[in-house]
Amino acid sequence: MNRSRFDFRIKFDANREVFALMVAPEVTSLDGRGVAPKAYEAHAICMSPNLFVVRIPDNEIPSDFVAVGDNNLPRGVQLIELRFVGSKVCFTFQISDEALLHVTPTVYRAWMLSLLQAGVSLDAFARE
Repeated sequence: MNRSRFDFRIKFDANREVFALMVAPEVTSLDGRGVAPKAYEAHAICMSPNLFVVRIPDNEIPSDFVAVGDNNLPRGVQLIELRFVGSKVCFTFQISDEALLHVTPTVYRAWMLSLLQAGVSLDAFARE
């Protein structure tokens, strides 16, 4: 049996001057072997609560990936909606401030915290 999970991380896109929340569906076999997942950029919908949507082509999701489960999301992340739009699967996630800080690289963490506290973090992410 394989283990499915979503991998989340934040990177800073200097060209666009925005943070990018990257999401990757990952499947790991019980013996620990897995394929390095391709990450897709999620777009911010709103920040109170923190909602992000990511669209992944259905042919790029591993065939044995299970999107719904108890252990496939990090603490502070909830899968709010899963829907199929054309040839893509749209995942909408609600992410707590703590979870956003956790996936933010250390060098940007104080910056992200100040944006969250000021209530302007939506402006720091790519939007729909």
